[in-house]
Amino acid sequence: MDNVELDNEDKISIIVAIYNIEKYLEECVKSIINQSYKNLQIILVDDGSTDSSKDICDKYAKIDNRIQVIHKKNGGLSDARNKGLEVAEGKYISFVDGDDYLFPTFYAVLHKLIKKYDADISECQFLRINETDMENSEKIIETHNKKIDIKEEVYDNLKALDLYYGARLAPYLKKVVVWNKLYTKEILDGITFPVGKLHEDEYTSYRILYKCKKIVSTNEILHGYIQTNNSIMRTEIKQKRVEDNLDAYEKGSEFFEKYGQVKLEMQCRRRYLENCIELAGKVQKSSNTNKQELINMIHELFLKNYERYIEQIKSNSTSNNENEIIEDIIIKAYNDLKNNNKCIGCYWPSLEEIVNRAL
Repeated sequence: MDNVELDNEDKISIIVAIYNIEKYLEECVKSIINQSYKNLQIILVDDGSTDSSKDICDKYAKIDNRIQVIHKKNGGLSDARNKGLEVAEGKYISFVDGDDYLFPTFYAVLHKLIKKYDADISECQFLRINETDMENSEKIIETHNKKIDIKEEVYDNLKALDLYYGARLAPYLKKVVVWNKLYTKEILDGITFPVGKLHEDEYTSYRILYKCKKIVSTNEILHGYIQTNNSIMRTEIKQKRVEDNLDAYEKGSEFFEKYGQVKLEMQCRRRYLENCIELAGKVQKSSNTNKQELINMIHELFLKNYERYIEQIKSNSTSNNENEIIEDIIIKAYNDLKNNNKCIGCYWPSLEEIVNRAL
């Protein structure tokens, strides 16, 4: 967005969750304090760090009086975000992870958009940046933005959720994550992140989006997602990650069933079954010693949810060709599992080909 007007009247509260990220934290904090939008409450939540992250937080609190630091016992990302929400004073709220990078106009652009459209959420595009390039993030993002015809799109809640649960991965990622967005404080009323759970955003974002009347989205890149060693999937797949991933979508299905949103319930159940196939494929390739035990658990959950999903697609026709292809993959995976005891993970490459297609 060219010629961003700087309206600093509204305070924005930024909640930064921090745990043992000393290597990246200073670049993250500097990208926040150097924002062109200045009316910020910067809440650094040190979630019981055992490295120098806590000292870096205190150092910057002395440098910039907009920063307040919360040192707390380790409780996980959700707990850190919830603690930040308790002290947030701003009209608008933003969540940042301590290894993120924000382009200098991140808040100026998102604030202008959320005001322009009287929206509940404004969001931008993000770019994965290798940790070795973190210091060059601004130049990298500038280069990519020069290639973009910058556009703005406005959705209601149902359209946003249709993108969230659609066939393509790219729109889903833009909708599910919380750190590329600016929220009105009101839209987060009653929302807490699930303490003790992984996949925090999958547990939370659909509930926030459903509350919205209007979401504005720009394809301008304003956020750098730093691809750190800690961000890369380990060769071992933890059982809790599998359980929480699938549980988040089970909770989503129950939520939409409660509110009579049959299409969204069906889409959420389809995503659950897609994730079963993906997780089974990843476990197959993992170094897990309990590989077969995990695959058996995934198969059991897949079968449990399959029948309900098939009932729904029989009574709700789909007109999207990609959705129909995914449905076909799910049905083939089910038949192979039931008739030949073949692992559904073998269908993961076919699934990836569909969901990873460029927009």
